[in-house]
Amino acid sequence: MEFYHGTTLHSARAIIENGFRPRGGAIWFTNKRAYARNRAEQRARRKNGRPVIIKTELAVETLKEHIGIGKLHIHGGTVAVNERLSVACRDRDTFELLASPESLSQWINRQAGLYAHNGVSRNHWGVVRLAHWMNNRLHAGTGSRIHPHEFLAKGQQWLPAFFGRFSFSPERFPIRHLQHSTIVLETRLPDPEEKSVSRERVDERYRKAVADIADACAKRRVRGLRALEKIGIADLFEWCVLQLEDESVEVVCNALRTMQRCADGYTAPILVHAGSENKRVRASALAALAKHAFPDADAWFERGLKDSETCVRMEVARLLPLLDRSEHARLFEIARHDPNPEVKRRARKRQ
Repeated sequence: MEFYHGTTLHSARAIIENGFRPRGGAIWFTNKRAYARNRAEQRARRKNGRPVIIKTELAVETLKEHIGIGKLHIHGGTVAVNERLSVACRDRDTFELLASPESLSQWINRQAGLYAHNGVSRNHWGVVRLAHWMNNRLHAGTGSRIHPHEFLAKGQQWLPAFFGRFSFSPERFPIRHLQHSTIVLETRLPDPEEKSVSRERVDERYRKAVADIADACAKRRVRGLRALEKIGIADLFEWCVLQLEDESVEVVCNALRTMQRCADGYTAPILVHAGSENKRVRASALAALAKHAFPDADAWFERGLKDSETCVRMEVARLLPLLDRSEHARLFEIARHDPNPEVKRRARKRQ
């Protein structure tokens, strides 16, 4: 089945070189491209990078048998994997992916018919300089595209012994630019002989919390997410997304409220709940959107503050102290005229 992973170009290069690595958390995939794109854009804004979507095939049932149920969590179209996965890139010949010494040295050796032991090293000054030049050019705004003539000229200048082996012309150059910000990878099952990365880095509290999230009891699923929040994991928002398709209203509401406390988040998985007929779900979803829907937060605040249900207005008003009063005066004015005294109090409260 086809899945997507939203990330940045910088992280995508690391994934191509080292595979998917949990690094103390989980690796997240979704079968909804819009979710992945939204996550990639959010991460790119936070890291000032370029959003990238990785597309791959995952045989979920085979993966479950191979790594064990405890390391694979599935809910709706979201999959969390707590194990390292190797990858193979089907399209390595792109400028954006080669702009790092490791990838560039591998490409040069492959084109020259050399191996790692007799080819150019990633630490060769010419490789480092060429990769640095490529990075600068790719981030240079309007002039970000690299022409094959430029690349070959720089390569012959800084790596003459290796670029002299290439027989192709610039017109038939094998490298092209990344199209549509999508990278296709082949994901491979982990080697059973390889020491588990997650086993080294995940503590017992994390294991217990993840086990609770997978439990059949809704109360334990709520407890598991709260435990992950106490631990302070980096991918807490993704664990919340995993629970948004839960059959329990209490679990869904808890996930949405936890999202409101996350420093970073993306809106695509929340949007479907903004129009929920269940007022508790709708209240939590609108508040989460008001927190994370940059730059459209004002619209979600206004929608929540004008809702017909008091609990919805109260939930959204609870976040008003996070806003600048002068910049968002209209929203505070709406809350001050609410018939419910608690909503009015929230409008007056200062952070």
